[in-house]
Amino acid sequence: MPVFEEEHKCEEFDQWWIFTYGDLMTLLLVFFILLFSFCKTDVEKFKSVAESFKPVPAGSPFFLEGRESVLEQLVRQIETSEISEEVFITIDPRGVVVSFRDTALFESGSAALTARAHKTLNRFVAYLFGLPNDILVEGHTDDRPIATAQFPSNWDLSSGRASTVARFFETEGVKGGRIRVLGYGQYRPRFRNDTPEKRALNRRIDVVIKPQ
Repeated sequence: MPVFEEEHKCEEFDQWWIFTYGDLMTLLLVFFILLFSFCKTDVEKFKSVAESFKPVPAGSPFFLEGRESVLEQLVRQIETSEISEEVFITIDPRGVVVSFRDTALFESGSAALTARAHKTLNRFVAYLFGLPNDILVEGHTDDRPIATAQFPSNWDLSSGRASTVARFFETEGVKGGRIRVLGYGQYRPRFRNDTPEKRALNRRIDVVIKPQ
């Protein structure tokens, strides 16, 4: 009699999770590629700003020789100086942005520099003498309204504070023609004004050292 092989039954595929796993790995790969591209963009932005700064003037007493650019020297020296705890430094297409917390310079609702502010700004202004670059002094507030006889609005307060800092720089020897003053009020916050801590960070003076 003929011998028939036993019919082979295919096992049911039950490893469907592997497709989800494959999709997850693909998404993770795309995610990290995007992160890398963003980081690369930031590096190129930093380089483009750095290259736009002129070399250190010969014999400048404020900078060490051997650095690649004034930008790098400035950031490094401020970050290791006595005022490092009073400021926050960022780099953007405008240049080097040195942000002073309002509590480091002013009493609440005031545009008069405190004694502490004079010491802080005296240390900072030394870094400006060795630079030919133009300077923006920008005032910022949080979103809480102010309505006093001296400052009817946050615009007035932010402009007044920025002007006070600019005048201080000029009296200390920085040429007034290099300085511009802007008051943004509450309209350019760094963070949402939804906690006291974030409001405090939004109340600031930004000193922007422009690319040359």
